[in-house]
Amino acid sequence: MRVLSVVGYSKAGKTTLIERLVSILKDRGLKILVVKHALDFEIDREGKDSWRIFNAGVDVAIASKDRFAFISRLGDDLDEICSIFNFYDLIITEGFNRACRDRIVVLREPDELENFKCGKILAVVCDREVEGFRTFRLDQVDEIAKIVLDWFYEER
Repeated sequence: MRVLSVVGYSKAGKTTLIERLVSILKDRGLKILVVKHALDFEIDREGKDSWRIFNAGVDVAIASKDRFAFISRLGDDLDEICSIFNFYDLIITEGFNRACRDRIVVLREPDELENFKCGKILAVVCDREVEGFRTFRLDQVDEIAKIVLDWFYEER
């Protein structure tokens, strides 16, 4: 299993890139999980059985014919999250900048890069060239996918 982060500021295009990228990578046979970092979220409703069980102090999974959800108190420890979902070929994170994983950086402006230099930068996505880095536009998803696939299969 490999982990690749897509990082950048809010509204830079991270989700758009991931959405387009996973379609290509999935077609290449990779089993992919996307883990999105959020400040806060709620997927359960007060009073529902799963809410009651979670509030009783344990983690809970909800399964139906078409969906599965896992509600846990793990927090945002990326290593721990990845250890649970290690049966995926590739885990793509949206965010998790401080985890310093190999990454694609999505920028609105080239000078934003300074805040995302932790970890190996495979590519930068920006409308303007970023000197010293392979730079792509958001619509060059096929080229970005090639970079990701080359990275995924290297040293394996």
